[in-house]
Amino acid sequence: MVTIEAAVEQDVIIVLDRFGPVEQQLYNKLLNAGLRVRVLNVRDDALRPMRGRAVLLLDDVFTSLIASSMFDYTLNPYNVYAMGINRALLFRELARRGYPTPEFSIALDPNIVAKIIRGVGRTYMATPAPSLELDGIVTTWEGGKSIAEHRMYMKNPLARINILMKAPENILNARVIGDRCINCGSLGNSLLRLSRDIGCVFCTYIVGTYNGEPVIMGLDPRVELTVENVDLFINAVMGWLHGGQ
Repeated sequence: MVTIEAAVEQDVIIVLDRFGPVEQQLYNKLLNAGLRVRVLNVRDDALRPMRGRAVLLLDDVFTSLIASSMFDYTLNPYNVYAMGINRALLFRELARRGYPTPEFSIALDPNIVAKIIRGVGRTYMATPAPSLELDGIVTTWEGGKSIAEHRMYMKNPLARINILMKAPENILNARVIGDRCINCGSLGNSLLRLSRDIGCVFCTYIVGTYNGEPVIMGLDPRVELTVENVDLFINAVMGWLHGGQ
């Protein structure tokens, strides 16, 4: 039997794994905005299934995926965390919604990695989850095979899954916080539209350019909370709570 804890007298639950000055500032500003806020630090308390709405400010996307199942609603929903961990799912969802996606292959064996790179040439060698921070460009099949062999011994099983695509002409990391797009250049409107389509309120996109056309190559459903962007976070949370996102 699963016991669900009631969310009494609160508008939003902030779930985090550290509570420093910036997090304190966020909490205070949400209170000043008239919200009833509960802070739950997973380093101090266990997570239990709870009623209510939660904003997940966890460093680890894998933890966020599980934590998002513990609440009625989370600011980034479960499916967004799933797409952030599974590029193949992300590309399928993007294609279904009419967004361009890169051609890619999945290779589980270093020899297959080498075989694919021989055919592709300069290759963007990724894992299913950008948050692993293992993405990179390889120029030779020997180099790609060596990287794949190294990944075979890593503890995270996702690191052993090699997602290979032709290397783009350039790569851009763009961040969306609510209705603001940072470092997006001319892609601001399209990335904001994409964020609304998939429900990602806090998102970092890896965007590659192929033949002059931008293509989403990955998604990390996190944006670092800083002093400079705390007000953007406040606006995003308020917009989400009031149905703006």
